[in-house]
Amino acid sequence: MRRLTLVLLAISIVGCGIPIDSAPEAVDVEFAAAADGGGPILGDLAAVSIYLVRNDSLVSVTRDLPAPPTLDVAFDSLLGPVAEPEQRVGLRTAIPRGTENLGIDEDGTTLHVDLNRDFAAVGGEEEILAVAQIVMTATSFDGIESVAFQLEGVPTDVPVASGALSVDPVRADDYTSLIAP
Repeated sequence: MRRLTLVLLAISIVGCGIPIDSAPEAVDVEFAAAADGGGPILGDLAAVSIYLVRNDSLVSVTRDLPAPPTLDVAFDSLLGPVAEPEQRVGLRTAIPRGTENLGIDEDGTTLHVDLNRDFAAVGGEEEILAVAQIVMTATSFDGIESVAFQLEGVPTDVPVASGALSVDPVRADDYTSLIAP
């Protein structure tokens, strides 16, 4: 009976048209988490630094994102959910859920960031950390030295690490005191 089962199994495999190779064949496939936190994507990847929060300090985290790295892709990743492995090591975001990137525009060394009104849902220390996450992520790109904020197309002031409000574009230097040692 066992021999009959093996013969029938062999016939069904051959009959299905599955070719039998003499040796295994390697297939290279690169996977990464999509910038929107969705499923895997295919293609070349680049290491991009984004800033998250741990214990009320900023932490630089490297994420593998689609190459070539762009500010749009980095911001989509930053505004998306924190990945489960990042959460397991105590990382989180201060950027309010629902915050959307309505547009970014480089003007010399200043990046103009336009966010939806959901970004305004946070205040106090969390607002400082949220702004700092965006500024530190943006200024980690070559050529970007400062960030100007808009909410739905209207320029807005933002807090620096001290809590003071700035109507001018803010720089990484305004938030270095928040970086984890």
